[in-house]
Amino acid sequence: MGITKTSMTMSFVLILLISFCNYSILARPEIKPESYECTVPCTAVYGNRECYNYCTSHKYNGGQCDATKGGELPQCCCYNYIN
Repeated sequence: MGITKTSMTMSFVLILLISFCNYSILARPEIKPESYECTVPCTAVYGNRECYNYCTSHKYNGGQCDATKGGELPQCCCYNYIN
């Protein structure tokens, strides 16, 4: 049961091809928000779900509480994505 040079070469080519295909898929750029506006302060009660509902009712694609924006309280930040 010998392994031939041709079968080894084909298996290496197949492995390289699969690796290249995965790299091409994983290397796609991330979706970046077109607009990202922080408007309403969030509280412990006013969490991500309420923020998401607020943003979608104001014609945004979604929203979340962002602790890095604003002052004492996190801000509810709404976003729209580029298609």
